[in-house]
Amino acid sequence: MSILRLAWKNLIHRPLEMSLSLILFALGVGLISLLLQLQRQIQTNFESNLAKVDLVIGAKGSPLQMILSSMYHIDAPTGNIAIKDIRPFLNPRHPLIESALPLSLGDSYRGYRIVGTSQDIVQWYNLDIREGDLWRQNFEITAGASVAQALQLKLGDRFKSSHGFMDDNDMEHDEAQDFVIKGILKP
Repeated sequence: MSILRLAWKNLIHRPLEMSLSLILFALGVGLISLLLQLQRQIQTNFESNLAKVDLVIGAKGSPLQMILSSMYHIDAPTGNIAIKDIRPFLNPRHPLIESALPLSLGDSYRGYRIVGTSQDIVQWYNLDIREGDLWRQNFEITAGASVAQALQLKLGDRFKSSHGFMDDNDMEHDEAQDFVIKGILKP
């Protein structure tokens, strides 16, 4: 009796085991395919976020934490540095730096970060204004579409920020000026 015929007879006489083996095989192939797709998507997103960034300058602390907070916005910031310390890097005629984008992180509003930066960030991320305009002065805000929707913010709304990333009324800056919503970005 040939080995193929023996294998075929074994499969026919044990249909439950054969069905279970086929189901487990299909689930295994599907799971491996899913993991490979997820890995590819995550790697593509990470690479696209860092596409134009060659240097990140920040306060002393963990370099990984600085990258995660400033580039991916998923960790607590390491702290801010004085603008006078970074001003040479912001010079548009710097011979080694094509463009620079300052970020100041630390405060939040109801669990969403407030990012202090220049208007160059709009061009950097290819953003468009849905309504209103970009901020022009300190304490003026242009909100992201998803944040505006989640917090039901509209043009002219005022609020106070909280220190850190917690949604805690005790951490609210009582002495600080109110932020004013001047614009909302497109999704």
